[in-house]
Amino acid sequence: MNYDLIGIGNALVDVEVQVDDSFIEEHSLTKGGMQLSTPEEQGRLLNLLQNRDTKNSSGGSAANTIHGAGALGSKTYYLGRVANDAFGRLYTEDMAKCDVGFPGPDAEESGTGTCLVLITPDAERTMLTHLGVSSTLHPENVDATIVSNAKAVYIEGYLWTGDETREAAFQLSRIAKKENAFVSFTLSDAFIVNAFKESVTEFIRSEVDVLFCNEVEARAMAETENLDDALAVLLDLADTVFMTRGKDGSWIGKAGEEKLVVKTFAVKAVDATGAGDLYAAGALHGIINGHNLEESGILGSYCAAQVVTHLGARMPVDSHTTTEDILKKYRS
Repeated sequence: MNYDLIGIGNALVDVEVQVDDSFIEEHSLTKGGMQLSTPEEQGRLLNLLQNRDTKNSSGGSAANTIHGAGALGSKTYYLGRVANDAFGRLYTEDMAKCDVGFPGPDAEESGTGTCLVLITPDAERTMLTHLGVSSTLHPENVDATIVSNAKAVYIEGYLWTGDETREAAFQLSRIAKKENAFVSFTLSDAFIVNAFKESVTEFIRSEVDVLFCNEVEARAMAETENLDDALAVLLDLADTVFMTRGKDGSWIGKAGEEKLVVKTFAVKAVDATGAGDLYAAGALHGIINGHNLEESGILGSYCAAQVVTHLGARMPVDSHTTTEDILKKYRS
C-alpha cells in the first residue's frame, strides 16, 4: 500500500488522570512540561490517585499526529516500537481501528512505554514518561518500502533522547529526500531544545522543510523573548514554520513572505493533551492535499480545538468532517 504521510516517534500508552494544581506543586513537577520517569514513580503517583478515574489510550506525539491526519482522510503509517504485552496489544488494536498502518508488537525485552498525563482544571497537561521499549527504536526499523511514493514524513523531537532513536529519525529523513517527500519535524518540548539544541539545529538546517513548534519552544530555540525575532531565526533554518500560540492562535512563516496569522476555533477546553500534535495533523493533511499555508493552518487550528474538548489526545469520532466544511466554518 502507498501512504501519504509516514510518522516516526515514541509509541506510548497514555494513562490520563485529572488532578488539582496542589498535586503538581506538592510533587515538584513542572506544570505543562514533560519529564522522563520510571514505572515505579508513575506507580507511586497513581497509587496516591487511586480514588480518581484513569483513562488508557494509545499515544505518543507523532502517533497522535498520524492518527489525526488519517481521520481527515490521508493514508498514514506510524513507525514505533511496542512490546508483546497488554499495553502493546492495546496500542496495536487501536491503530488498526483507526486504519493507521503500524508494524505491531515486535519486542520482548522490556515493556511498552507509558506516559502518565496529569491534567489540571485549566486543561493543562503535565507528563511523566517512561519510554520502555520505544527507546529501542533503531534505523533498521525504518523500512524504505513503506516510504516509497509517500508525500511527506513527520518526525518528533522526543527521539533526540536516545542515540539510536535519533539515528532512526535521520534514516527516515534521508529516505524521504530520495523519494522526493518533504520532511516535517516538531520540536516537541522546550526540554528537547535545551538539552539537544546543537544536534536539533543541525537536523533542521540540513533535513527539515516544514517545522512545527509552540511559542515556548520557539523562544528556547531562538534564545529570545520576542516572538517575531524567534520566527525569523527559525525561518533561517527551515523554509516553512508553523508556530502555535494557544488561545492566540498560530503564526505561519515562509521564507521571503509575510507572516500569516490564524485564529482559534472557540471551544471549551478540558484537556490540552495533543493540541499541538493535532494542529500538525490538520496542517500536514492540508499541505499534502494541495491547500495553501493559511488553509492548512486553519485545518490545524480546527483539529487542535476538537482534541482539547475531551480527555485524550485523539479527536472525538463525531468531530471528523470534510476540509471544505472546516474552512467554511472558519470563514463564516
